[in-house]
Order: sequence, then C-alpha cells, then structure tokens
Amino acid sequence: MSLSRCQLFEAGFPTHVLHLTDSTCNGSVRDGRLEFHFDNDNELCGTTLTSNGTHFIYQNYIQGEVEPHGGVTGVISRERHLNLRFCCEYPLSQSLSMTMDLNPLESIVTKKLPSGKGRYRMRMIPYQDAGFRYPLSGSHINVEIDQQIYVAVQVDGVDGRQISTVLDSCWATPVNDPSYAVRWNLIARECPNPEDSTVELIQNGISTSAHFSFRMFTFTRNSSSVFLHCQVHLCLLHLNDCTTVSLLPSPTHLGHVHFVCKMSENIV
Repeated sequence: MSLSRCQLFEAGFPTHVLHLTDSTCNGSVRDGRLEFHFDNDNELCGTTLTSNGTHFIYQNYIQGEVEPHGGVTGVISRERHLNLRFCCEYPLSQSLSMTMDLNPLESIVTKKLPSGKGRYRMRMIPYQDAGFRYPLSGSHINVEIDQQIYVAVQVDGVDGRQISTVLDSCWATPVNDPSYAVRWNLIARECPNPEDSTVELIQNGISTSAHFSFRMFTFTRNSSSVFLHCQVHLCLLHLNDCTTVSLLPSPTHLGHVHFVCKMSENIV
C-alpha cells in the first residue's frame, strides 16, 4: 500500500507520523511515495480478515496525528488525525471445469479482478491414486470404465491457515458446457450424490485443497467424453462452519476417518 508523499505534505501530515493499525509498522519513502509493507506471516501489522457473504476482505488502516501549533495547550487542541481505511477483496465463490479424457493435465481458472480486488488461482487435477501423488497426464486421458478416479480442487494464492476450499457441487456432462441439460451429479449441497454409491468426499472445507473420487462411467448417449465441473466457495476457518460433514473413526482401519454428511437447512 502506498500514498503520495506530496499529497500527505499538502494535507499537513509528515511521513514519519504515519503508521498502520499496529503503530510499530511505519512506512518508508520510495520514488515520492510512502509505502507500507505487511504480510500474513510475521508482519500482520493489525490486518484483519472478515467476510461479507460474497467476498473475504483483508482490512487495515493508515493512521497518524499531528499538532500543527506545537502541542495541546490547556483544555483545547488543534490536533489533526488521519484514519485511512484500505482493503483488498477476494470473491468467495467460483466455478471451474475440467475435461476428463481430452484434456491437458490441469484445468486452470485465473480470475483477474478490477483494481483494488485480489486474485487467486483455482485448479482441478485428476489423479490415479488415493494418495494424490500420481496425476493423470497427457493431452488425451483414457480411463477404464469403473476405474476409481481421484480429483483435487486446489486454490493457490490465499492464506491456507485462515481460508479453506469448499466444494458446493460437482457434476459431469457429455460436452464441455457446465449448463448442458444432460448431466450427472457427483456432489450436491456439499455431499456425495446418494444415487451414486461410488462417489466419496475425501476432504472438503478443511484446507485450500478439496478431494473427492468416483468410479468412471460413460453417458449412454450424446458423447463418449466426460467433462467435470465444480462450484466452489472459500470459507474462513475461524468461523467453524466450513463443512456440513462430521468426521467419524472407521471401525475397521486404525487411524482412518470417513465423512458422514449432515445436511444443513440453510444451504441453497
């Protein structure tokens, strides 16, 4: 974040009196501008993270005060204050699509937003193993019918300690059109489709990467291809409402957990 040094001077605020919400975070002058630097690690500088339902918002303030006549005298003051709010907004909800058998390794959606908006990248990657170590590669992905496919939806460019990726819904179509009339639901309302027992929601709402799997199929008409699409939103972890499922221990595998869906009435 930077401000014009000349404009600050004209307004009566020397650069040395200004700081972020954390008063130890002062700026530095470079090329005629007062610059403030902060991050999500060791220099938060009082930055807060909130959500308004459609975006998550990083917010801070540039603050300072100056007494133009040498200080407070008696019961009066002419002290001037600067309290300049600035923020960066990131959209919570996005959608992306991936071709399964005629597609490069990754399908990438990069959102470029207007000035003052944030940017992150979303990827959908198919894997051949439950450990998500071996991605399916090549320009043409051929998958055996009834073979288990593992899919990761990864969001890059956000703080994984504060934000998680939630799969709202995922579905397949025989053509590369997410709104095509012929479709097969894999995940709906953050839960596996009860009509398809092969769908497993492996990880959802606990990190920046969401995982699910299903057994490969074909559409009976229209096309031999299968195209995957997902509707995704980002969630603030500190709100403790990023998933509609509970974790239960497996009675047969020590240390293994599986998801049990609990439908929430307020989910559309």
